[in-house]
Amino acid sequence: MVDEKVWAVMTVFAVGVVVILDLLGGLPTGVVLIVGLFAAVLLLGIGILVLGEIRDGMRDAR
Repeated sequence: MVDEKVWAVMTVFAVGVVVILDLLGGLPTGVVLIVGLFAAVLLLGIGILVLGEIRDGMRDAR
Protein backbone atom coordinates (compact mmCIF):
# COMPACT_ATOMS: atom_id res chain seq x y z
CA MET A 1 0.00 0.00 0.00
CA VAL A 2 2.89 2.36 0.73
CA ASP A 3 4.36 1.80 -2.75
CA GLU A 4 1.12 2.92 -4.37
CA LYS A 5 1.07 6.11 -2.28
CA VAL A 6 4.66 6.88 -3.24
CA TRP A 7 3.91 6.42 -6.94
CA ALA A 8 0.82 8.59 -6.63
CA VAL A 9 2.77 11.39 -4.92
CA MET A 10 5.56 11.21 -7.51
CA THR A 11 3.04 11.28 -10.34
CA VAL A 12 1.16 14.26 -8.94
CA PHE A 13 4.46 16.10 -8.41
CA ALA A 14 5.65 15.35 -11.96
CA VAL A 15 2.34 16.43 -13.47
CA GLY A 16 2.39 19.60 -11.36
CA VAL A 17 5.89 20.48 -12.54
CA VAL A 18 4.96 19.83 -16.17
CA VAL A 19 1.81 21.95 -15.89
CA ILE A 20 3.71 24.84 -14.30
CA LEU A 21 6.42 24.69 -16.97
CA ASP A 22 3.76 24.52 -19.67
CA LEU A 23 2.00 27.58 -18.25
CA LEU A 24 5.32 29.42 -18.25
CA GLY A 25 5.88 28.35 -21.85
CA GLY A 26 8.85 26.10 -21.19
CA LEU A 27 7.64 22.81 -22.67
CA PRO A 28 6.23 21.73 -26.00
CA THR A 29 2.69 20.41 -26.04
CA GLY A 30 3.81 16.87 -26.93
CA VAL A 31 5.73 16.50 -23.68
CA VAL A 32 2.70 17.64 -21.69
CA LEU A 33 0.47 15.11 -23.45
CA ILE A 34 2.93 12.25 -22.91
CA VAL A 35 3.36 13.01 -19.20
CA GLY A 36 -0.40 13.42 -18.77
CA LEU A 37 -1.09 10.08 -20.47
CA PHE A 38 1.58 8.37 -18.36
CA ALA A 39 0.10 9.84 -15.19
CA ALA A 40 -3.43 8.78 -16.11
CA VAL A 41 -2.38 5.20 -16.84
CA LEU A 42 -0.28 5.01 -13.67
CA LEU A 43 -3.04 6.34 -11.42
CA LEU A 44 -5.57 3.99 -13.06
CA GLY A 45 -3.25 1.05 -12.38
CA ILE A 46 -2.78 2.13 -8.77
CA GLY A 47 -6.55 2.43 -8.36
CA ILE A 48 -7.05 -1.10 -9.67
CA LEU A 49 -4.38 -2.44 -7.29
CA VAL A 50 -5.97 -0.68 -4.32
CA LEU A 51 -9.43 -1.98 -5.22
CA GLY A 52 -7.98 -5.49 -5.49
CA GLU A 53 -6.45 -5.19 -2.03
CA ILE A 54 -9.75 -3.96 -0.60
CA ARG A 55 -11.59 -6.88 -2.22
CA ASP A 56 -9.04 -9.36 -0.87
CA GLY A 57 -9.32 -7.81 2.60
CA MET A 58 -13.09 -8.12 2.53
CA ARG A 59 -12.79 -11.76 1.46
CA ASP A 60 -10.40 -12.48 4.35
CA ALA A 61 -12.71 -10.76 6.83
CA ARG A 62 -15.48 -13.30 6.25
